[in-house]
Amino acid sequence: MLAAERRAHILARAREDGSVKVTRLVAELGVSHVTIRRDLDALVDERVLDKVRGGAMLRVRPDSAAASSQPSFGGTIGLIVPTSYYYRHIAAGVSAAVRRRGGEMQLVVSEYSLDRELHLLGEFVRDGVGGVLYAPSIQLDDDDRQLRERLESAGVPIVLVERTLPAGGLGGPSTVRTAHERGAIGAVRHLVGLGHRRIAMISRGRTQTADLVRAGWRRAIGQAGLEKEAILLGADVLGGEPTWKPDGVELVLDRLRQHGATALFCHGDENSLLTLVHRARSTGLSVPGDLSIIAYDDEISVFADPPLSAVAPDRETVGSLATRLLLDSIERGDEPSAPLHMEVEPRLVVRSSTASPAR
Repeated sequence: MLAAERRAHILARAREDGSVKVTRLVAELGVSHVTIRRDLDALVDERVLDKVRGGAMLRVRPDSAAASSQPSFGGTIGLIVPTSYYYRHIAAGVSAAVRRRGGEMQLVVSEYSLDRELHLLGEFVRDGVGGVLYAPSIQLDDDDRQLRERLESAGVPIVLVERTLPAGGLGGPSTVRTAHERGAIGAVRHLVGLGHRRIAMISRGRTQTADLVRAGWRRAIGQAGLEKEAILLGADVLGGEPTWKPDGVELVLDRLRQHGATALFCHGDENSLLTLVHRARSTGLSVPGDLSIIAYDDEISVFADPPLSAVAPDRETVGSLATRLLLDSIERGDEPSAPLHMEVEPRLVVRSSTASPAR
């Protein structure tokens, strides 16, 4: 079967079922997992499918027959997020998805205050929203019993966005998040594949996202057997604020030189990372000749000199998928349904800031 025939079969299956699974396609088409994943990647690049863990979902377009056949919603959903910086792209995906169903979105920002978030949740319920998308300020090692109880008693459907309840187990709301740890693993594997062994990472802050990125980095470093050669620069070096210390760039450059690092993976504060690239060049440290760099997030990395390779979360897709889950839950009403937990893979965008080490 030609690639075009396989992909036509995959797309037809996705339109019929709404989603496709790699394992099922392997059995149906009699080809390898690698071939199916390559076909899915091509259809994702064509923006007809959205990749999720284990397969893909049909991307709904406003002008498609699938969109026109969807039932109208016509109501309002709430979106509670801790900051507008990262979540504005998620908000864009939410807004577009709910507009396609004739509804609207209301956005509120909590500034990482769980108490304020729960207050805002109560306000949304009193205002009569149909459901709520929510990114709670809770860590992976927190006790989530109180939050779980509040969500279960809210009285409206809730889907968590870029978060999961730490305790795990059965029950609780559906969740849609970026597979941050997989993005970090992809970044490290790219650097290792280029021949780097002395790899540094910058990561501060305590959020689920930061913890997952660090977990992925540690896993990839362990898989490569580089535990003794890699270093992690965190809040102890740069402080815990959203931006680095005033002398943060110099501190990082000094630590990289002391360690002999040939590659850097940086999560958070792209502005300071761009300053580091500029300062490194002014002190005779070339990128990527002396230091390869990969950023986590891809807001302004392309504007660096040289343009930075970056892990790019597909946040609009996260918002769109979460909205579809929420609207489906609203339509079902009291009809029981098992929670769904979706992970959307980020992309590794390779630019000219990574190369094989010079030494």
